[in-house]
Amino acid sequence: MKTTTLVIMSLLLAGSVHAQNPSARDLIEQSRKATRLNGLESVTRLEIHDGKGHVRIRETTMASKIYPDNTEKRVIVFTAPADVKGTAMLIFDYPDREDDMWLYLPSLRKVRKIVSSEKSRSFMGSEFSNADLSIGTLDDFNYRLDGSETIDGTPCWIVRITPANEQIKSTYNLSSKTLWIAKKDKVPRKASFIDQRGKPWKALTYSGIKIMDQKHRKYFVTHMKIRNLQNGRFSVMNMDKAEYNPNVKDSYFTRSFLEQ
Repeated sequence: MKTTTLVIMSLLLAGSVHAQNPSARDLIEQSRKATRLNGLESVTRLEIHDGKGHVRIRETTMASKIYPDNTEKRVIVFTAPADVKGTAMLIFDYPDREDDMWLYLPSLRKVRKIVSSEKSRSFMGSEFSNADLSIGTLDDFNYRLDGSETIDGTPCWIVRITPANEQIKSTYNLSSKTLWIAKKDKVPRKASFIDQRGKPWKALTYSGIKIMDQKHRKYFVTHMKIRNLQNGRFSVMNMDKAEYNPNVKDSYFTRSFLEQ
């Protein structure tokens, strides 16, 4: 009888520990769900700091929409300054395969596809990379729970992410990424990146978090700051205006729209 009681208690404790400590992959899935909106339109201000006191400003409009097959489509159009006005990017994030990205440059008057080898390149001269603008496929990476830590008063889970193979490592110029995910809302608070040579690369912070879809408890990050630890440069994205809109026009997510 005593043995049976001990076994039952052990099983209950094991279940309790599992509930308190979700798997790392589960946390990543929960985090993605918490920040994926059915539709969104926003105006963004991108600040590019060179580390010497000089700042360049880029202004964009962005729209995104999730489709029945769970593909998320996004379009980003630069509206200022004049030298980048009309430049646009179209992104298709698929749930089960590598995403597609296209870039339109007004000077060339043509749309070209961004290939895998360009994913780790700078996004419009900023410290954000092209890859930072996409979600990526879950199976491209491995996940490990590395405990917890409180960030600015917010208890967070720490998840270490590593590429599943050498090709992914090369594509993203990444040997590992650590993500701090808030326990309460599952929204990331910060991230750190180690490049494929094993050297500290970038540090990213998320703030200005607000609920955009109250019904489904979906959140939106309005402020992101990324610092390049190797060259001292940093960039800031401020989403000055954002509106939840599940009825975003489908015509926005076409190559022909980029050329308008």
